Amino acid sequence: MTKPLDGIRVLDVTTFLSGPYATQLLAGLGAEVIKVEQPAGGDPARISPPFGGPAGAGVAPITEQDLSFGFLKRCRNKKSITLNLKSAKGKEIFLSLAKKSDVVMENFRPGTMDRLGLGYSELSKVNPKIIYCSLSGFGLTGAYAHLPAFDIVIQAMSGLMTTNGTEDMPPLKVGLTLADLAGGLYSVIGILAAIQQRHVTGRGQLVECSMLEALLSLQLDEAPDFWAAQGKPLRSGNRLLRLTPFNAYPSRDGWVVIASGNDTHWARIAQAMGQPELAADARFQRQSARTANANEVDELITRWTKTMNNEEIVSLLEKCEVPCAPVRDILKVLQDEELKARGAIVDLEHPATGVIDGYKSWGMPIKFSDAKAAFDQPAPFLGQHNHEVYADLLGLSESELRELVLQGVV
Repeated sequence: MTKPLDGIRVLDVTTFLSGPYATQLLAGLGAEVIKVEQPAGGDPARISPPFGGPAGAGVAPITEQDLSFGFLKRCRNKKSITLNLKSAKGKEIFLSLAKKSDVVMENFRPGTMDRLGLGYSELSKVNPKIIYCSLSGFGLTGAYAHLPAFDIVIQAMSGLMTTNGTEDMPPLKVGLTLADLAGGLYSVIGILAAIQQRHVTGRGQLVECSMLEALLSLQLDEAPDFWAAQGKPLRSGNRLLRLTPFNAYPSRDGWVVIASGNDTHWARIAQAMGQPELAADARFQRQSARTANANEVDELITRWTKTMNNEEIVSLLEKCEVPCAPVRDILKVLQDEELKARGAIVDLEHPATGVIDGYKSWGMPIKFSDAKAAFDQPAPFLGQHNHEVYADLLGLSESELRELVLQGVV
């Protein structure tokens, strides 16, 4: 089967995580993603530990062929070329590549590509069909636009760090780099929408995404402003203020999460606990009453869960069709045979030596009935595809390529 984005070429000028995560998804969907890297060193993500290679994995590189785990994961199915965008010849070559591409994506600080003469206004002159995606921390306009942004900066500015955790903790970021990932996901949505609109108009356009706005959109699906006005603590740990019970509860061998979305769920939980009378108790009968008495609800459930192990609790609740799960550590998750069979967990591969024993990566989370979507090629070495792109796509001769190398252009 073909892939959904077969025939789409993307020039990827992104670094670190947010942009490369977006172009990773585009690559898995079938786009030809050409990663443009500086000749000296390439994407800074290449030097972030841990590393994997011919001799295995380590905190520091063991061999010259070792590559960062992060790079190995987020640059699968991409081609790597080296190109000095600050040189006149490098800019000329980039414009030539843009003429032959559908999408350009960058995640520099706003104005960087414009100062290089490679922003949307210039690229659209040589290719009116180009879709140019700019992903930044705070967007292209406004008083925040010039500020540098890492994930923790965005989590702080978004208010997320004051809603995560519990009241007795200092501000706490979410464990994963949520702002980077959300910005990448929204960028993909924007690019796909622009490709669709181009089918109608025949024209490309500028697609702008902000990590801050992406994170806000996820947070404000809930109602933190309402609960704050009601005097409720937003730092509610594993609880969800509008639902009770909704928490993690201790068992004899770990923790289990139990989630009630309605009164029917509560009745089923009471039945599983062997206390069906709780479903009719005025303190707990309705969702609003349970939420008002959340501490008491959690105490009742905790007394029950502490008497059993996770497997027993989950078995009872699943029979009653109550949403629940054991709290698993990541090493146990990566051993899940069901997730492996689904392709959600795949082997981590190195471009020279293949599978790095014992280490995993994520598979394509989107599946199609009549198309293929997968990360089926390992991440590339720096400049691995220079000859293919410059000779085969742009038609440069061997002597021209050698001269570009001598000049430090590629």
